[in-house]
Amino acid sequence: MNDSRSSLRLRLVLALGASIILALALALASSVSGANNHRSTAKAGTLVAVLWPENVTPRWEQSDRPLFVKSLKKLVPGVKVDSLNALNDPAKQQAQAEAELAKGAKVLVVAAIDGKAFATVVSKAAAQGVKVVAYDRLINSPKLSYYVSFNSVTVGKVEAGWMAKHMATGARIAIINGSPTDANAHFVNQGIHQVYDPLFKSGKAVKVGEQWTPGWDPPTAQREMEQILTKTNNGVDGVVSANDGMAGGIIAALKAQNLQGKVPTTGQDASLEGIQNVILGYQGVTAFKDFRLQAPATARIVSAILKGQKPSNINGTIKAAGKSIPSVYLPVVAIDKSNVSKLVSNGWIKSQFGGLAKVCKGLPAVGICG
Repeated sequence: MNDSRSSLRLRLVLALGASIILALALALASSVSGANNHRSTAKAGTLVAVLWPENVTPRWEQSDRPLFVKSLKKLVPGVKVDSLNALNDPAKQQAQAEAELAKGAKVLVVAAIDGKAFATVVSKAAAQGVKVVAYDRLINSPKLSYYVSFNSVTVGKVEAGWMAKHMATGARIAIINGSPTDANAHFVNQGIHQVYDPLFKSGKAVKVGEQWTPGWDPPTAQREMEQILTKTNNGVDGVVSANDGMAGGIIAALKAQNLQGKVPTTGQDASLEGIQNVILGYQGVTAFKDFRLQAPATARIVSAILKGQKPSNINGTIKAAGKSIPSVYLPVVAIDKSNVSKLVSNGWIKSQFGGLAKVCKGLPAVGICG
């Protein structure tokens, strides 16, 4: 009888203990789940600041700005985005960044005007625990968190490669670079010289002039081209221009000397003007960078940061002040007369310009406008 009672008491104690252990386990699981949910969800009203460099290049305001905001808000409902343009003023851009930090921004996305000068702001942001994502243009800081861009060395190779392929031996080449304060301009320049330096050295091409263009400014590029034409008595066979906007200014300088269409130039961005100049034969090639990929790729990184996660789309690194920065590199495609129709089939012309009618307006019935 006593053994039976002892056995019953033991079973009750064991059952009670098991119940307590189960309850504790459930409570712990609930706590862990809650913590995970907290980490993977950004708070509504979280502030992200996006700083654009200028409004000379159409892409920033017409494409990148609205697409980034739309993409981030889809990934992080309720997020607040401040989108600011410094209008090619480095001091203004730094002041904008510092003001956003003071407002409590958790992430800065920056297309820097001056990649060296902006490093001081990156240090301030890092001291506050704020991540900085370099958008399209590298910021030379070891505290930079991420970089999202197209390979600008490849852009330079695309531009110079097209020109070298279409020029006769001994061709006289001018090079018009982008802004000296923009790291991308220097990467493009590297790509150009990787193609042309061996040709210059061997005498298969002759460099007749090279200029840097503050702010990627088309009127400045036009003046630079005018100076080269004056210096060489119009002795130029091709112009390797770093982007479409500057190519437009260069073409204007060539037109004044009746050289429009006779002296090809190059560019990047597949802008409206650039595509039209390719169709007309004034511009040989535009290095196509599908900006529609860049803003969403950056939004994915920012979303991961806000949720306390690691971005899943990193596919490379870049050196900034001696440190390897996790990066996303997007593809670059050469577009010339032979394949400009790709910009119709991939939806670029429709999404950026509303359709082929706008691109072909005022143009003769040639190429994709025929």
